[in-house]
Amino acid sequence: MLFSLPSYEKIFIVDKQLKQADIKTSAGPFWIDLREAARTAEAEVSRAGGKAANLARLAQLGLPTPSAVVMTTAAWRYFLQRARIRRALRGALGSLGDGDEERAGAAARRLILDAPLPGKLRTQIEAVYNDLSENGARRLAIRSSAVDEDSPDASFSGMLSTVLGVASLEETIAAAKKCWSSGFNARSLVYLNRLGLDPLGMEVAIIFQRMVEARSSGVLFTVDPATGAAGVAVLEAAFGYGPGVVSGEITPDLYRIYKKTRKIVHRDFRPQEFYYTADGSRRQVEADRRAESKLSDKDVRTLVSYGLKAEKSLGAPQDIEWCKSRAGLVLLQTRPVTGIKQLSLKTRKYMRPEVVIVRDIGVSPRVGWGEVVILEPDGPVKVDVKNKVVVIRRLTQDLAPQLKDAAAVLADEGGATSHGANILRELHLPSVIGTRYGRSVLHDGDVVTVDGWRGLVLDGIGPRVRKREYGPEEPVKTRTKLMTTINIPESAERAAAISDGVISFRNDYLLLQGGVHPGRLLKSGRKEVLTGAVEQALVMVARAYAGKRVWYKTLDAPTDEFRRLRGGEDEPLERNPLLGWRGIRRELDNPALLGAEYEAVRRAVAAGCTNLGVKVPFVRNVHEYEWARDVAIKAGLKPHENVAFGASVETPATALTVESLLNAKVDFISVGVNDLTMCCLGVDRESERMADYFDPAHPAVLALLKEVSGKAAGKTFVAAAGDIAQVPKLMEALIDFKFDAIGISLPYLGTVRAQVAGLEKPGVHDG
Repeated sequence: MLFSLPSYEKIFIVDKQLKQADIKTSAGPFWIDLREAARTAEAEVSRAGGKAANLARLAQLGLPTPSAVVMTTAAWRYFLQRARIRRALRGALGSLGDGDEERAGAAARRLILDAPLPGKLRTQIEAVYNDLSENGARRLAIRSSAVDEDSPDASFSGMLSTVLGVASLEETIAAAKKCWSSGFNARSLVYLNRLGLDPLGMEVAIIFQRMVEARSSGVLFTVDPATGAAGVAVLEAAFGYGPGVVSGEITPDLYRIYKKTRKIVHRDFRPQEFYYTADGSRRQVEADRRAESKLSDKDVRTLVSYGLKAEKSLGAPQDIEWCKSRAGLVLLQTRPVTGIKQLSLKTRKYMRPEVVIVRDIGVSPRVGWGEVVILEPDGPVKVDVKNKVVVIRRLTQDLAPQLKDAAAVLADEGGATSHGANILRELHLPSVIGTRYGRSVLHDGDVVTVDGWRGLVLDGIGPRVRKREYGPEEPVKTRTKLMTTINIPESAERAAAISDGVISFRNDYLLLQGGVHPGRLLKSGRKEVLTGAVEQALVMVARAYAGKRVWYKTLDAPTDEFRRLRGGEDEPLERNPLLGWRGIRRELDNPALLGAEYEAVRRAVAAGCTNLGVKVPFVRNVHEYEWARDVAIKAGLKPHENVAFGASVETPATALTVESLLNAKVDFISVGVNDLTMCCLGVDRESERMADYFDPAHPAVLALLKEVSGKAAGKTFVAAAGDIAQVPKLMEALIDFKFDAIGISLPYLGTVRAQVAGLEKPGVHDG
């Protein structure tokens, strides 16, 4: 120990000249040394603030934390008393009722920054600085730690100041005063007002930390912030120091980890062009390193282990900032995750099919819609965003509170764990982050729906939404099974509680989200990357749905989606990809890819996932189905024995010859109503101009659905997939045709369940 806390106390006690009133005002020692295990217990929230109290808990658990000393809230009160500015601060804040947070905050901050620091505090800060910095040889980080900060109800995410790379006593003093004053910036005042807190009642302690030389840094959530899945941790990592990640300026690498086994179930590497140094300057990442991963798999698992230890001790999911130095991993701070709520079964009724425009990281399980407004890059909000879908380059913590009245938010850059994303979750705003192309494909005035649960931006829908809510808070029983689609494996844990099975576990997210063409992975000898990712995801979903059907739909992405990936330059350019080289035909032409997927299914079945089924996508004839089954057998699967095997009927030809599939043996038939409607009516389901002609309740479509159900009923399990089943006439038909199941996306499941229950005749409900 380079420094003993009693020397701080000695400075305080030796000053016998202090008036009794001053001593009373200071309310005890000003300092807590977090390097002394015996003293960490003194870091109560009322003295040390939320951030320091949580850091002390990490130290008590034996987790790696930086050398740190806390200047308590008593020092803040002492400063106010000696500077005699409390009444002036109250006066400066008098205009808050008029909504003038910017002017009031500026006046309050100026009072704090201009007031002289009491000599006793200056002497003590100098002793702290000299010790932690080793007399100026090391830089410091100075962090705010407010009493109300980092609590389960209020994160103050990114609102209070942290100053990195402090290199002198004068910089240290200036940083401390900046931390005190940051509670009075405009966004903090807006936030405090929303929480009903008095700005002058928010006392701020200050953490003096020795800087860690960060090679990489980031944020760990011990719960999925988008879905609330408790069994999954989400980790983001970038080169350099943390501000780029928490500010949303850098789109980091993303990992999702199954907490129980520490398996990495998804990874998305993002090239990084620049990073931040200790003094806050930006540097370019060397060109040959930009695509490198920022952490080893061992580091990822170690961080998750640290996070789980903190989560267990602190009694809540944690949001942890960390960095990696030459010496290893260090935890810089932790806070409870805020803004995570259970999925409500109440939703609004949608009246048209989904057309996906953009997809990426959903950061809140909510849905919003409206007209698009594109904000200028990094500029202030100069337009009315109320009830608008705001599209921005990147989400910053100062911008996020200004968007509180928006219908939804879409950002091309940033991560799910950034300060801005945390704030949007607390504001209950649907949001999708890291889309890359949002500002390129969207325009002012477009009408879109943002699904923050699945990370999707959908065309239209908004104007065709009925404004009242449907659905009870608890699931009602129905004869017809209500299955759902799973795109993100981590959402399965919560989805299983309200759905009767998985009609399609789509692997597009797994195989396309990483940005690398699956064919390139196979050609470069990285088949295990693909197979392992699918296997782990299958196990996660199947176990979450134990006792319920889970149908894995093999890759069914059109060529235009493949062409956007690294290695996709050889993809054919098709006039209409939805009717082109897609579905099972594409994979039969590339049996190595199909075999890699089937191998993942085989491993999952061997791991005990007996509720799995394989759904062969976009079957055009029975020969394709039988060919796909032969590939499965060669991969070691036993269709119809240890794994269910079925077909997706999406063309009129297949619907009208469904008997050939039944004769070939299918364990289930899933009718893709979206594609069946498109092929039957000759209407591109993604064409805006033809949207009014896209009618899933058209007599011809209903005739095909009746044909399939009539021929297959009693011979195999028959389901209809597609959210357009919400069209009233179509839903009535599906119930009348006695389909065994209907597939509905999670955000709309409560609505449809209530409607189906109303359509089914009394007395036919099963358990």
